[in-house]
Parts: sequence; C-alpha cells; structure tokens
Amino acid sequence: MADAGFFKGTSTDQDRRFSDKELKLLKSMKFPPEFDKKVDMKKVNLQVIKPWIAKKVTELVGFEDEVVVEYAMGLLEDPNYTTPDPKKMQINLTGFLTSSTPTFMTALWKLLLEAQESLAGVPQTFVEEKKEEMRKAQESDQRAFGERDRRARLDEIRDNERGGYGDRGGRGRGRGRGRGRGGFEGGGRGRDNGWGRRGGGVSDPSGIFD
Repeated sequence: MADAGFFKGTSTDQDRRFSDKELKLLKSMKFPPEFDKKVDMKKVNLQVIKPWIAKKVTELVGFEDEVVVEYAMGLLEDPNYTTPDPKKMQINLTGFLTSSTPTFMTALWKLLLEAQESLAGVPQTFVEEKKEEMRKAQESDQRAFGERDRRARLDEIRDNERGGYGDRGGRGRGRGRGRGRGGFEGGGRGRDNGWGRRGGGVSDPSGIFD
C-alpha cells in the first residue's frame, strides 16, 4: 500500500528510492528527438487517448492490463506536472512493458504532440483514421446498394421475360387455331362457291348440260 501514491502518478522525484536509479538511466539511455518537445496536457483530450493506450498495451503484453493502463494515465494526469517528462515516463513503464516501452512511448508522445496542436485536443492521426473508416463504410454501403439494385433489375428482367414468353405462346396458339378453323371452313366455302359459280355461270347453247 505504500506505493499507492506512486501508481496514481506521483513522479519519481517525489520518491527517493527511484531518484538515483532514474538519473543513471536518463544518462545512459537514448531517446527519440520528439521527447525534446513538451506537451501541455491541458490542451490534450485524454478521453480519446485512453482507449488508444488500452489497445496498445493489450497488443504489447498480449492481454488487457488495467493496472498498466491506469498507471500510464496517472503519469499523464499528474496535477503537479502539466507537462510530463516522456523520458521519465519511459523509465517508469519499462518494468511493465519491458523492451516494448520505447515503441509505446514514441508512438504515444507523437500522438500527444499532435493533440495539443488541435483545437479539440484530438490527434490528427485519429481524425484521419476516422475519415478512412467512414470512407470504407460508405464504399461498403454503396456496394451493398449497387448489388441490391443489380439483383432487382435482374429479377425485373426475368419477370418480363417470363411474361413475354407467355403472351407470345398464347398469341401463337390462338393464331394457329384460328388459321386451322378459318382455313378449313374458308376453303370449303371457297370450293363450294367456286363450283357454284362455274356451274351456274356457264351457258350451254346446245342444252346438253341443262
């Protein structure tokens, strides 16, 4: 329980047990140039940073670790230090993240530097990722709508074809039956009329066929 204050964000300068070791590490370790730039935490929206920290810690340690997440957040939220020292943060987190600590701190500090330059305190990287996510979602919706319209058109074409075949078949059978009846009846009447005309219309002067 004696270390509870330390885990809430107390700096190593306030705990003499860590000061000497910390100073030695600061002198021996190499840090990226981004660590020379200060971050004013009052300009950072930590509510959007915390989910990233939780996700990154899970990726690095292989499981969800709320202790590490809360500890890292405590280091950033320390009211005594509105401009936290990334070098000291890296040293303090090394016991949890071991060899992955430099990667974690470099990525985190870059996000914090971006965040303090934004009016909303949100890193530009997050904004771009959100835009890309929305773009992909829109493309997915458009593909879904396009596929739905394509299927609807195909269904309409099939329905029209089925209806067209039925009409043509009906008309064909009707015409066939009509021609059959009409041709037979008309042919009979034509022959009758023809013989009648020939029989009644020929004059026989000799009177043999009268």
